[in-house]
Amino acid sequence: MNKKEKAKDYRLKRTYGITLDQYNGLLKKQKYECKICKRPHTEQTPLHVDHDHGTGEIFGLLCFKCNHILVGKERNPDLFFKAYKYLKKGTGLFVPEDMKKPKRKRRKRK
Repeated sequence: MNKKEKAKDYRLKRTYGITLDQYNGLLKKQKYECKICKRPHTEQTPLHVDHDHGTGEIFGLLCFKCNHILVGKERNPDLFFKAYKYLKKGTGLFVPEDMKKPKRKRRKRK
């Protein structure tokens, strides 16, 4: 194990209670892709350990976007289902074709 792998192994043990071998086993089980969006694991875009902050239970490996933005710390499936229905249905509102974005006012320099 090289220095970089030892550091990652230590961090995984300390933070999530798993070894680097267990992390790599999860990676292999998930076919080296994010469990939600299927984005591939690469050196530049590693997969993060998705876990319950209260119990420490590990759910799987997710990309940054899915782990921090989509899932976050919110673990309420009912809330996700409501968001799903909201996004599927839409609001019924519309934006008129002649609607233009207002121009930003420039601040004057002193």
